[in-house]
Amino acid sequence: MQSTRKNSSKNKLWQLFCSPVAALVFLGFTGATAAWATGTTDIFLEIRERAEHQENFNDKFYGTTPKIGEDRDTYLLSRIRLGLVRQFTEQFSGKVSLQDSRAIDWAFDDADWTKSEFSGIVNNPQDDPLELGESWLQYKNDWFAAKAGRQAIYYGNKRVFGPGAWKNSGKWVWDAIKLSYRYGENWLDAFYGETMLHDPEVFSLDHRHGYAGAGLYGHIQAADFLAVEPILVTKYNDSSNDYAEKDLLYYGTRLLFKMNNVTVDATALQQTGEVTAMSGQQTDADAFGCNLDLQYRFNPQWAVSSTYSFATGDDKTTQDNERFDGVYGASDKFYGLINLMSWSNLQDYGLLLNFRPQKNIEVQAEYHQFYADEITDTWRAYKTGLDADSDHYGNEVDLVAKWKLNANWKLRAATSVFLPGDALEEAVARQQEFLTNDTAYAAFVQISYTFTQRI
Repeated sequence: MQSTRKNSSKNKLWQLFCSPVAALVFLGFTGATAAWATGTTDIFLEIRERAEHQENFNDKFYGTTPKIGEDRDTYLLSRIRLGLVRQFTEQFSGKVSLQDSRAIDWAFDDADWTKSEFSGIVNNPQDDPLELGESWLQYKNDWFAAKAGRQAIYYGNKRVFGPGAWKNSGKWVWDAIKLSYRYGENWLDAFYGETMLHDPEVFSLDHRHGYAGAGLYGHIQAADFLAVEPILVTKYNDSSNDYAEKDLLYYGTRLLFKMNNVTVDATALQQTGEVTAMSGQQTDADAFGCNLDLQYRFNPQWAVSSTYSFATGDDKTTQDNERFDGVYGASDKFYGLINLMSWSNLQDYGLLLNFRPQKNIEVQAEYHQFYADEITDTWRAYKTGLDADSDHYGNEVDLVAKWKLNANWKLRAATSVFLPGDALEEAVARQQEFLTNDTAYAAFVQISYTFTQRI
């Protein structure tokens, strides 16, 4: 495996230098005109090393008898980002970077992440050595900005649009064009792009992308204490081994209320569109997702929060598909640290306690109760759901600590436990394959280093 990865990295490096992006970057960063030679250049380095332990579950299956992978796994996730940011003029800037992400001693192979939805292309969430990172050109003035190239697109609380940066190779990375208009505290972004797939053996510009999407995301500061964020976005794919075409539309709003020590953060989205099967038969999408987060901060040290998340599952007795598929949102920071759940076919009731003993130290405890909207709908790799009458997946307790050591170094550690609910107990009693009802445990320790220097 190591020899194969070395050859893969060499091939990727050659593909990078031969790609159109490399030519664009070379022209921009060498300075095509003397006028741009007076700009500034910053070099940056980001290193993130995280050791994780999983017990009685893995990234696809739950319990001690998974179909693939191992039920107990300890591994290291290593990610390095290196790049340049060039300010050519007051309005024009550019960025070029490389990312190297590796999963060391992880119990999955690349073949385990072959996605039939993307025509059988590997999309590995953890392991993708030597790839093109964020690389873009941007024009920006006081009221307008345009950015083209590989970039992260995320907004608000990152439930609808998130960078997906917790997964080592990155869940949502866009090759896109984004236009931004600003008027005081109000703004509107419009974008069109395609999402990157992570094949460790192939350079990302050398094969197809994942989803294509276009969207509008706005921010209206209705009052000092209230912001309204309208959302309109599409999700499209017409190259899949599972269906002929998926064409989805989402529309909704996020409301953010802040007054004194109270914060209310609410999001609601309707999902419509249709999925066309290989046979040509079309199924209408009719799904819904929402979140409600409430926080009260007693003082700079203590805060208590509650969270509720809901996403419809598919009711097999209807002709429509009611499964909400989570748009382009993050999942790791919202639905339990173990990541057994996502914003799809879900009801999540949570309570959070936040403590900041010092400005650079934060400790948070979380408790979640997880339920399915439709227990017979997809959960993890169980495409037909769980063979159960109860809709209670189980309960999770998390404890996470963050410590900013200095301007360059950050330390993070966490531990979690998941207690199976009645749905898992019933499914195991009915002898569902590749499933047990053992308590699951997880822990991680992460250290990160960031460095920026003007050259």
